[in-house]
Amino acid sequence: MLVGAIDCGGTKVLAALVDEKGTVFSPQCASIPTRDKARYFVDSVALLRASCLEHGVAFDSLDRVGISIPGMTDGGDRVLGSPSAGWGEFSVTPLLRPLFPEPAVQLFLENDVNACALAEQRFAAGGDDFIWLTVSTGIGGAVVSGGRLLRGATFCAGEIGHMKVEFDNPAPCGCGGRGCLEAHASGTAIGRASVVAGMGSDAAACAEEAKRGNPLALEIWQRAGRYIGRALAAVSCVVNPRSIYLGGGVARSFALLVPGIKETFTRDVLPQCAEVEIQPTRLGYNASLLGAASLCFPMGSA
Repeated sequence: MLVGAIDCGGTKVLAALVDEKGTVFSPQCASIPTRDKARYFVDSVALLRASCLEHGVAFDSLDRVGISIPGMTDGGDRVLGSPSAGWGEFSVTPLLRPLFPEPAVQLFLENDVNACALAEQRFAAGGDDFIWLTVSTGIGGAVVSGGRLLRGATFCAGEIGHMKVEFDNPAPCGCGGRGCLEAHASGTAIGRASVVAGMGSDAAACAEEAKRGNPLALEIWQRAGRYIGRALAAVSCVVNPRSIYLGGGVARSFALLVPGIKETFTRDVLPQCAEVEIQPTRLGYNASLLGAASLCFPMGSA
């Protein structure tokens, strides 16, 4: 069985067909601006159409489509806000439903990092107690405890990116706060620090400099890691995970982040909660795409 999956990111969108084993077919990727929400979703669904065309599957034949959203959601069709995409609160259904054929395809929506966590469970045997952290344009988190995704009273559990980690020189965050993890350790924050240090315009350029041994670049990455470790230690004292998985574009430079992460995590975590394996996701670049697909498959149906 093939389902449609769309990974709606803050800077890129990835769409593909996915089967129940997590095999990805005919992926299509594009950079789509988030400013115009209606156009954003039109262009995102167009990528799924292109995937269907390439794979020889009629778009109208899809009966399930999963979509991961770069923002907080209410478990239904409402986005509650997305600092990284610049979105406030809105309903997705009026924007999406006209783009699909009737009789209506079933649409499944989820916060992108929650979706990543569900994919880690389904496709990578992630376990029953873990934290999932995306480090990309922004920073998002999800918590699975006792085999269940924690959603919280207002569906915003796991927003680790907006934990306060800097108090002496707090940077402004897209959420309206200051000192958030996202403002100090996201790809955007690393890129900003790289510009100030004269080493390039983004986190990728800074990573290349760090891999060449540039001490300023290495310190930028280690500082970001220390902020991440500080936040993860605090969350671990609350939910006591077995594993922590890192994903997202910036997390592909895991080796640059991990020294700083382990420094503050080890220092700050409760000793009884310290036996945690911190590792990159086994799902790689497709984590959020597979998360979108996992919404279409009930657990245990593989």
